[in-house]
Amino acid sequence: MSVQWTEDQKKVIELRNRNILVSAAAGSGKTAVLVERIIQRLLDERDPLDVDRLLIVTFTEAAAAEMKERIRDAIENALEDTPENVHLQRQATLIHSARITTIHSFCLSVIREHFHAIDLDPGFRIAEEGELKLLRQDVLEEMLESCYDEGTEAFLEFAEKFSTGRSDRQLEEVILQLYEYAGSYPQPEKWLNACVDNYQVENEHFSDAGFVQILIESIRQNLQGARILLNEALHICEESDGPYLYAEALEADLMMIETMEKAETFEAFYGKINQIAWKRLSAKKDETIDPEKKEAVKMLREKAKKMVKDLQETCFYETPEELAEDLRNTGSTMEELVFLVTTFARLFAEKKRSRNVIDFQDMEQFALQILTEEKDGSLVPSAVAREYQEQFEEVMIDEYQDSNLIQEAILTSVSTVSRGSYNVFMVGDVKQSIYRFRLARPDLFMEKFKTYPQEAGGDCLRIDLHRNFRSRAEVLEGVNYLFYQIMGEDLGGDRKST
Repeated sequence: MSVQWTEDQKKVIELRNRNILVSAAAGSGKTAVLVERIIQRLLDERDPLDVDRLLIVTFTEAAAAEMKERIRDAIENALEDTPENVHLQRQATLIHSARITTIHSFCLSVIREHFHAIDLDPGFRIAEEGELKLLRQDVLEEMLESCYDEGTEAFLEFAEKFSTGRSDRQLEEVILQLYEYAGSYPQPEKWLNACVDNYQVENEHFSDAGFVQILIESIRQNLQGARILLNEALHICEESDGPYLYAEALEADLMMIETMEKAETFEAFYGKINQIAWKRLSAKKDETIDPEKKEAVKMLREKAKKMVKDLQETCFYETPEELAEDLRNTGSTMEELVFLVTTFARLFAEKKRSRNVIDFQDMEQFALQILTEEKDGSLVPSAVAREYQEQFEEVMIDEYQDSNLIQEAILTSVSTVSRGSYNVFMVGDVKQSIYRFRLARPDLFMEKFKTYPQEAGGDCLRIDLHRNFRSRAEVLEGVNYLFYQIMGEDLGGDRKST
């Protein structure tokens, strides 16, 4: 009996020649649909594809092995129906060498095939974690000892701020954390230098700074969250036994929040949020009011007030002019930190090269160096990347919510997007992004989720697989409500049990 696909699942399986983001909720049949899309590409009567013309990237070795096994089973099942099919017989052979892999395995294959492009000894090996830990510590200690011997004013001030007692452990942790984080960017040193530049802001251009724009967006989201809470409280007031006497104060609260949300600059937010005045709730009594609803409204309002108070304490504790001055004063500290991180990166790279070892960060950085080149300040695909573009008909990324910036740059370079031919297929669920500690960037997923249209016709398309075939309606309601309260938006997940 054949599978009855939903209309959205059919779109995922059948649509071609565009970048596609599939937002697949838990239990929506994501893997089955992904395998079916691959099989349909292999069995296309007009343009059958060889399985090794696909680059399929998933997050773990186990997931890659499972994906390959599923595709192999599907090919074998198809062969049972048409055993004389030469194309399918070829796929059964090619599946063993198909590029169904993790991002690090793909990067490693790129490095092994093109080691000469980065002047790397082909006999390199991947260092073990224990070995790397010792190397990192040796390099850190040698570097800091040299810095203390040199004794520059900038370093001694920095050490005074971050060292505790006689130990440099906290200082070392700061350096390592920033080193690891910078490594998730395509050009880490360039990004680090940009961080230093961010601290040099003029008062009149404070709101124009990139990080201030991000801060403004975060402020708006928090105010939106407060508004949602107040609206929920007002809806309770409007119920037959609700505390209607509180409605007037809540309406005034909402008007105040909505006025703040309209602010365009940090200075405007500062002026409005520090003039906020919450109206007192009515003290009148009415025996017809449900006391539980009365308490619920009070609780929701207090949560909203706390959200605004937290903004005042964390973002608006001093004037924009004072904040700009603080940033400029902190700039020298950031400059020294970046100097230490870049120095450590250089010394650590030299130490690894002397032992002919690489680590996981090197895999991504070396692969990117091979696959891209800088042109007019931007990274563009290299000649090697263009060879991969000819090889891969489609780049398919599973668990896309756990990708980071450098992985995005690597996979984009081997796609044909730079040539105006869109062939990247991404599937994931931002609700299941659990790898922030491994520098995953779910905001990459969310940026496409918000900007890709849901109507076919352009170069990019978003398809939501929101029906859950696995969970009860009560579970779905609870999870969706929680995410709506936290993130202030619906990220998919059909509330009907299927």
